[in-house]
Amino acid sequence: MRPEPGDLLLTRSSGFAGAMIRLGAAFRDRPNLVNHVAIFTHTDAAGVPWCAEGRPGGFGWRDARSYLASRWTVSNPGQAKTVKQRREIVAEARAMLGADYDWGAIARDAAGAFGLDHVWRLKWGRSGTVPGQVVCSSAAAWLYRKAGLACPPGEREVTPGDWLALIVESGWQTAEPEKGR
Repeated sequence: MRPEPGDLLLTRSSGFAGAMIRLGAAFRDRPNLVNHVAIFTHTDAAGVPWCAEGRPGGFGWRDARSYLASRWTVSNPGQAKTVKQRREIVAEARAMLGADYDWGAIARDAAGAFGLDHVWRLKWGRSGTVPGQVVCSSAAAWLYRKAGLACPPGEREVTPGDWLALIVESGWQTAEPEKGR
């Protein structure tokens, strides 16, 4: 897989949090084969591919080699993007470096997976907007929306499964995640 700047990398992590994200998606009968979204930004002079991603600790850089090597990774190079849109996505991703992780969105998503989203809304309400606080999938949605590209609806509510559904249903993917896992 050879993504271009601005393409997404949807992948699966092996940790407990990733498993819980996939379990929550399964409870809601949503795509649950991936649990993370990163934005491919560039390949450095040494040939190392890099992405930007929202993660606990904030929005930051990550060496993308393991994502590109993973059998679970799906990308969207089939989604038409102009050079200008690609540059805007990368420039805005750079501007978002250091944005806080959106723990509220994660808690709301978890509550929704167990049918408790109404409690979440009543008790805490809906506060914070992208890009002040982000999770991986909401950062990608904000960047794509700002560049004028199709993305799943919502702001904080966008999940990796929402991205996977959109990319697969639109036929933009370069790889298809393994079935039945």
